[in-house]
Amino acid sequence: MSDFPHLGLPLELRAQASGQIEGMASPFGSVDAYGDTVMPGAFSKSISSGDRPLMLWAHAMDRVIGRWEHLEERTDGLHVRGQLNLRTEAGRDAFEHVRAGDLNGLSIGFRIPKGGASVDRKTGRRELREIDLAEISIVAMPAAKEARVRHVKHLDTMEELRTLLRDAGLPHRAAEKIATHGWAALRGMDPEQFEREARNAARKAAAARDLQSVAELLGRYTKGS
Repeated sequence: MSDFPHLGLPLELRAQASGQIEGMASPFGSVDAYGDTVMPGAFSKSISSGDRPLMLWAHAMDRVIGRWEHLEERTDGLHVRGQLNLRTEAGRDAFEHVRAGDLNGLSIGFRIPKGGASVDRKTGRRELREIDLAEISIVAMPAAKEARVRHVKHLDTMEELRTLLRDAGLPHRAAEKIATHGWAALRGMDPEQFEREARNAARKAAAARDLQSVAELLGRYTKGS
């Protein structure tokens, strides 16, 4: 176990078949079980330092399960993207548990530097304005009840391909037709590469109101290129 304070906060975590995960690790303005509120800008110094927090299983320092590759503060909170190490037993176990919905929380481990927190006189709650982020864990029981994985995404079925295309902006009928007729030829694809290319192609097709970009993508994969 780590010695850092932990916050489990609302998130949306997406897991792809390649082991990539993404979501919101810490929203701004929410009150957690300890009565703390993370304020906008709290992670700016951690992000600008270039140091990336560890990706752990349940805050266990001896259970590194992958790496966090991208951290970004947006208006609603801290968004993260990372890669589970599927070459390790711990990484594979974490991925399968998240994918199956067995657990669905994230929790951050951190230090608060001097002057990094203050107490709101009206509410008595502590506001965290600067956080030295040490690790982000996948956990079973986050501190906040709403800290749950809302979506697990991968490309193992025709329905998942259909959903990917619709989410990227392709009309429902077009996504249905492509998924129905193209899935059989695409099952041997590289999931990470195809998902990235399909999302981009679908957005272009939706914006231009034609399907040429998606058709070209499917043609390349059907031919095995």
